[in-house]
Amino acid sequence: MEIIFKVIPDGFFKAKVAEIIEKNGPYGCYLRIIFTIIQEGDLAHYRFSGFIHPTALKPSKFYRWVTNILGTEPDTTFRTQDMIGKECLVYLTKHNNYYSVKEVAKIHN
Repeated sequence: MEIIFKVIPDGFFKAKVAEIIEKNGPYGCYLRIIFTIIQEGDLAHYRFSGFIHPTALKPSKFYRWVTNILGTEPDTTFRTQDMIGKECLVYLTKHNNYYSVKEVAKIHN
């Protein structure tokens, strides 16, 4: 078996939300959102995670991510599971020797 290790350039990739896991850490509750790359190429089907605190304020990173994943502003009452299967763009970057999602953007049609 021959393995070729890939280097991923920082940038946006088309993905969909595959899974959302609620966790508790030293700073409280956070979500691990797992994205599957759906863009054609070497990274197709690879999975990457983004970590975010579910802050219930409109001027927050969480609200921006939710809006970009859904493609529209969420209703006043929102369930995180509504994001499963939705497509978006994820910004991948290397941090502490692993790749993770640092930002989420809306897909422009």
